[in-house]
Amino acid sequence: MIHHFLVNLRYTQIHTDNNVFRKKILIVAVYVDDILLCRSDKNKILNLKIKLSNHFKMTDCRACKHYLEMLIIQNRTL
Repeated sequence: MIHHFLVNLRYTQIHTDNNVFRKKILIVAVYVDDILLCRSDKNKILNLKIKLSNHFKMTDCRACKHYLEMLIIQNRTL
């Protein structure tokens, strides 16, 4: 279901992992009921969050610190 939604928004699956989608430089990682959005432009992320929340029931957990047992470190200086 999320797959079709993202494809309709013109996101493409990367070839090495069918659960990761991209559109230019916005990355969407999907695992069961978790979605991780990655991009330096907060407005692009907010735009996608609004579209997702209009279509799916979701909770925004804000900045991610762990995902699939990986530690996430954000570097805002890049």
